[in-house]
Formats: sequence, structure tokens, C-alpha cells
Amino acid sequence: MQPDSDSSLEFATLDPPGTIAVIGGGALGVEAALYGRFLGYAVTLIEAESIGSSAEAMRDQPLPVLPDRCLSSLAMSALATQAHESGPQVLPTTIGEWIDDGLVGLTQTDLMRGRVMTQTKVDSIELVPIELDSEDEEPEVEQFLPDDFRLHLQTASGEKSTLNVEAVIVATGNDDSLHQSLPASTEYWFRIGGEFDDVAADDIERQFRSGYQQIVDVFARLGGRETLDLYRPRRL
Repeated sequence: MQPDSDSSLEFATLDPPGTIAVIGGGALGVEAALYGRFLGYAVTLIEAESIGSSAEAMRDQPLPVLPDRCLSSLAMSALATQAHESGPQVLPTTIGEWIDDGLVGLTQTDLMRGRVMTQTKVDSIELVPIELDSEDEEPEVEQFLPDDFRLHLQTASGEKSTLNVEAVIVATGNDDSLHQSLPASTEYWFRIGGEFDDVAADDIERQFRSGYQQIVDVFARLGGRETLDLYRPRRL
């Protein structure tokens, strides 16, 4: 996990159904959004192009990892559950199949359906004061809560809109431009993953495992539970 806030600071938790924006529709962005949905968060996945577009140019190439290791155990479980309705699950053997049947398939599951915005770019992000849910809440409570994030969005057709969320997870490689306008120690801001291009197959697998651990760390921190890990096999 690579939070931009000082890890030594006291970090407030975010309980479900808190709102989270995941920026980046690559492998780890989809996995992070799915993980949050399993926990009951109101997640919105935002991708500037299409799901898995960063690997689109390699779609005819064979998978650089074993088919059962291109997705997390949680993702495989979500696809298997959906397969009961759509037919038998077949593991991908090419990068194109991994994108279409794996990543895109996950965004079409019940957990993710209607929560994905493609062809939508995040132009900028600002901090805005939170809006209390009820007039009955104590006004002084507001001063102890961190600001919300306001995402300024623009679709490929030029339509503009905004989205307010309580937490942001950035999964766009090494691009840190969105954070430049925010304070260095911004709570509820996380970055996961990195660049996967031009690395050996075993390195890709290690980077995926590292990315999954970052996802675990983010949500364990948000939930205030160090032992929270949905990827860990259940004891029988």
C-alpha cells in the first residue's frame, strides 16, 4: 500500500457503505473495486478508455501467467458465482480472453453492474467539506471529519459532471498528476500497483500478488481491522 498520508498519523476508519472511487480499469483497479463491493462499500470504478485497455495491444498474445493465476481467488469466485446463470466458466488462455472474460466479465457481475464508468476521464480532484446526512446531527461533528473528494469528470463526448466520494484509490500506474492539487498528507487517498509492461512472466505474477496485498492493506486500514483479508483461504 502506498498511501500519500503519513502512516504515523491517527487514521479514521470508513465503514460500509462508505463511498469510494477507484480510478483505473486495469487488473488491479477492477480487483480493488470488486474487493470493496464484497465488503459492502459503494464503489464507483472510473476508466478513461475501456476496461483492460492498457493491455489491449497484446490481446492476441498468450497469457504470461497460468490461467488460474491471472485473477485473484476473490475474482474467480465472483465469476464462478455468475457462471451458474450464464454457463460453465472457462479459464482464459490469451490476454484478450483475460480482458473480455475476466476483467470485463467482473464488471458485469451483480456486485459491479452499474458501478463502472468507462470512456470517462478524471480531469481534476479537489477537497470539499462533507455534507451531513441529517440536520439532526451535531454541527461540531463536521469539524472532526476529513473533507470529501470531488472528482471532476469528462466523458469522451465532452459531457462534464462531478462525483463526491469519501475515499479514492488510484490504480493508474505511476501517474501521480491527480494528487498534485491535494495536500501531501491527504487522508483516504491511496495508490496501488505500478507499471507491468515489459517484465518477465514471473515478475508479472509477483507484481499481481504485491498488488493484491496492497488492496488488502487499503481496506484493512479503512475498516480498522489489521487482520481483514478476503483473499486468505477460509478455515474449514
